[in-house]
Amino acid sequence: MRLKDKVVLVAAAGGGMGTAVPLLFAQEGAKVVVSARRPGPLEEIVAKIKAAGGDGSWVPADLVTEEGAQRAVAHTEQTYGRLDVLFSNLGDSAGWGLRLHETDEKTWDFLTDINIKGHYHCARQAIPALMRAGGGVIILMTASQDVRLRAHSGYSAGKAGTIALVQTMARQYRDDNIRVVGIASSGGVNNVPERRVELPPAKVNRSARSEDIAYAALYLASDEASWVSGSVLTVDGGNETVLEAPARS
Repeated sequence: MRLKDKVVLVAAAGGGMGTAVPLLFAQEGAKVVVSARRPGPLEEIVAKIKAAGGDGSWVPADLVTEEGAQRAVAHTEQTYGRLDVLFSNLGDSAGWGLRLHETDEKTWDFLTDINIKGHYHCARQAIPALMRAGGGVIILMTASQDVRLRAHSGYSAGKAGTIALVQTMARQYRDDNIRVVGIASSGGVNNVPERRVELPPAKVNRSARSEDIAYAALYLASDEASWVSGSVLTVDGGNETVLEAPARS
């Protein structure tokens, strides 16, 4: 098992990748805490983890706030005694189609808060816990360049800021044995695994699946990636390359 006895906090759990990641991490031996605002999906995820023989716990929290992030990290340490991995899945693409001059301040603040400020709060609260554990991993979800260029400017700014956050934190916390990495996805990942996470189809020309993100996150969280820090792994099936490639005659 690639994460045996590791303690993982999945922030903004629920939905496609927000379910696939905790399920796969639990399958790989991790003790998993899931957190988000709504308790219903969290209970369902933990029930699936336990039904498959894993170890999980849940805590409702508004992770875009300092209090919420603090609550999630405190619950993790109180329940399992440590924290080894933070997977922060925060993000929202509201406002799609609005140009900058059509965007009111409330919409802008919402998008930047959930797409980067939430990562800040979760990472800031998790870092002391990771230090107490002797090191660990922070994984932040962002978006591929193609998605950022087509999305609302507030969303794009938040996701681009997340990439910069990964790079600066990786340097700041290298001496503390904390790796910081990111995953840039193409979006549109909505399928929710029922109980176990299986390998996705070995085919590139297909739609994205939550398992694609989960297996990328598993690699980055594992000791196999022990010298990977400051990097953002793009998981988009080659969409950026395909879109930029010249048409074949």
